[in-house]
Amino acid sequence: MTLAKKIEKILKDELKPENVKTVIDIAEFLKFKETQNIWNEINKAEHEYVLETELKHLEDIKSSGEFIDQDVLLEELGINKDEI
Repeated sequence: MTLAKKIEKILKDELKPENVKTVIDIAEFLKFKETQNIWNEINKAEHEYVLETELKHLEDIKSSGEFIDQDVLLEELGINKDEI
């Protein structure tokens, strides 16, 4: 079910002005849950696509605190922050 359909189901007939904030909060929460579900699926499938040695290397990087700065990564990829 799409986010729009979920909101439509909640609202049924009409949206009263005092409920706009509630609807926005619900929409943000539903979008977060949808995104979280996608990441959960990715994490479940990770072992099929990432070699054990690569996973160990990633864990080593995480444990040493050597993270890539998001801005630097976007710049290297040629992606503007506003495009995300």
